[in-house]
Amino acid sequence: MNNNALTPHVFSQKRLEDKVVTFVVKDEMPFRVVEGAGFVEMMNEAQPRFKIPNRKKIASLVWDLYAMEVAKIKSVMGDQRVSITTDTWTSIQNINYMVITAHFLDDDWKLHKRIINFTKITSHKGDHIGNVLETCLSDWGIDKVFTITVDNASTNDKAVEYMGKRLKEMGTLLLDGKYLHLRCCCHIINLIVKNGLKFLNESLESIRNCVKYIHSSGARLDQFRECAILLKMDKMSTVPMDVPTRWNSTYTMLVVACKFKKVFGRMTENEQFAAYFEEVDGSEKKKRVGPPLEKDWEKAQVFVNFLKRFHDTTLQLSSSKTITSTRIWEEIVSMKIVIDETMLDTIDPSLQEVAKRMENKFRKYWDDLERVNKLVFLCHILDPRYKLQMIAIHLGDMKFDATKIQSFVEGLKNCLVELYHAYRANFPSDTLRGIDDGDVDKELMEMYKNDPVKLNYHLKMSLIRKTQNQVEISNEVDKYLLDPFVKWSSSFDVLEWWKGNTTTFPVLSNIAKDIFAIPSSTVASENAFSLGRRVVDPFRASLHPKMVEALVCTSDWLRGEQINLYKEPTEEEFNFYKDCEEVVASKSLLNLFNICHEYFLTFYMQ
Repeated sequence: MNNNALTPHVFSQKRLEDKVVTFVVKDEMPFRVVEGAGFVEMMNEAQPRFKIPNRKKIASLVWDLYAMEVAKIKSVMGDQRVSITTDTWTSIQNINYMVITAHFLDDDWKLHKRIINFTKITSHKGDHIGNVLETCLSDWGIDKVFTITVDNASTNDKAVEYMGKRLKEMGTLLLDGKYLHLRCCCHIINLIVKNGLKFLNESLESIRNCVKYIHSSGARLDQFRECAILLKMDKMSTVPMDVPTRWNSTYTMLVVACKFKKVFGRMTENEQFAAYFEEVDGSEKKKRVGPPLEKDWEKAQVFVNFLKRFHDTTLQLSSSKTITSTRIWEEIVSMKIVIDETMLDTIDPSLQEVAKRMENKFRKYWDDLERVNKLVFLCHILDPRYKLQMIAIHLGDMKFDATKIQSFVEGLKNCLVELYHAYRANFPSDTLRGIDDGDVDKELMEMYKNDPVKLNYHLKMSLIRKTQNQVEISNEVDKYLLDPFVKWSSSFDVLEWWKGNTTTFPVLSNIAKDIFAIPSSTVASENAFSLGRRVVDPFRASLHPKMVEALVCTSDWLRGEQINLYKEPTEEEFNFYKDCEEVVASKSLLNLFNICHEYFLTFYMQ
C-alpha cells in the first residue's frame, strides 16, 4: 500500500473546533483571539465552511477539554503511588495560587509530570496549605502518596506533617511517613550560591553597573558596539542584564561580561561613561560602584568557573523530561568536593571566602547524613551499575572514616529491606508465583489418585518447592545486590533495565518505579534558579480562578508525554475475557449452522 497516496479531506466542524481550543490552551492565547480580524481572515481563507466559535463558546470548550483530560488521567493515576510537589504563584493582582503537581511512571515506565491543581490560597500557614493539598488529592482520588517535595519554608514542614497525619488515617501512609518529606534540591542550591554571592557584592556591582549603563539608552548601546567593532568583535554585541533574584541570570551576565572585558576597558576612555560612575545613585544616595578594576574582573572570572558546577547541577536536577532522583546523591557529593577543594585553594583568598560561606549553608542541609531522606541514597542503590558500593566510594571521598561508612551502608540496606517488606505486604500473592501451586497440587492428585504412596512424596516435594520459592522471594533484595553489576555505559537506561527485570524482581521493581519518579525539584528548569515568586500573566489573572486552573492544568497535560493507558489484565479478568471469547465463538458457530440450514432448506425445497 502506498503511504504517500492522497486521501480525501472530510471537513468536520467539531474536529476543527477542537484544534482551535488546543491552539488557545497550548499557546496561552486569550479567548478573544478567535474574534480578532486577523484570525477570522486566516480561517476564512483556510476553511471557509468553518463557523468560528465566539469567546464564550471557546471558554465552554476549554472546560469540556479539561474535564475529558481529568477523566483520562484519573483512570491511570488512581492505581499509582505518586510523588507530589507544591509551589506558589502570584498574579498581578497579588492573588496567591498554589500549584500541585503529581509525578509517576506509567505501566510502560515512561515518566509523567501532571499539574493536578492550580488553586487560590488565602493563607501561607502550614495547616491551610496541608488542607488545600488534602482536598486536591481527595478530588483526584489519590490516596497513595510516596513523597512530597517542597522548598525549605517552615510552613511547608507543617503542611507535610499535616498531610502525613491524614494519609495515616486513611491507612495508606508508607512506613509511618518516614520518607514522605523531601526537600527541594534546587532551592537548597539556590540558598548555597546566594550565600556565596554576598561576598562578591562590590565586584559584582561594578560589573552590573557597566551593563546597566549600556542598557540605559540606545546611544549608549551603540557606543558599546562601536568599541566592540574596534576590538574586532561582533557589531551586534550586547551583555544581558541580570535579575537579582535569579542567580543564573547573574552567572550568565558575568560569563558574557568577562568576554567583553576589553570593550568595557576601552569605554573608560569615554567621558560620558566615566562621568556615569561619578554620579550619585538615586536609590542608594551614594556614588555608583565602578568601573570594575582588574581585580574585579579576575574575581568575576574565577567565580564564573567555580559557579559553573552549580549552574549545570541545577539544570540537571530540575529537568521535568527525565528522571532526576538517581542524580541527587551524586550531585551532592560533587558539589561538596568542589567546595572543599576550593576552601583549601590558597591561590585565591577571595574564592576561598566564597567557598567557606557556601560550605556553611551546605552543612546546614546536607552534612548530617542521618537527616537526609534515605530515598536519596536508595535511588542510587537501585541503579544496577552502582548498588551499595558506589555510595561507599562517595563517602570515602567525603572523608568519612571506614567504620562510619560500613555502618551507614548497612543501614541503607536495612532501609531497602524494610521498604521491600512494606511493598510485599500489599503485593498480590499470585504475582509472586510463576505457576499456581494449587493447580500443581490438583494435577498431582489427579495423576496419582490410585497411588497414594507416590502422591504422598510428590506432595511433600511440592511443599518443599513452595517453601523454597518463599525463601527466594523474601531474599529479592539480596538477590539484586549479589547479582553482577551491569557494565557502565553512557547509553544505559535504568528504566528500561528495570522494565525488563520486573519478572525477576516483581516487588523491587515496583519500589524502583516509585523511587525513580521522585522529583528532586519543585519547579521546572526555567524557574529553578529563582528565589522570587512565579507570576501569573495578565490574561490568566483576569479570569475566574477555576478557569485559570483549567487553563494551566490542561496546557500542562497537552504538552506532556502521552500516558500509556493499557493495563495488564488480572487473572480473573483474563479468565472472564476468555469465557467471553468462547461465548462469541459458539454464537458464531451457531449462526453459521443456522445460515447453512436455512440455505439447505431453501435450495432443496424448491
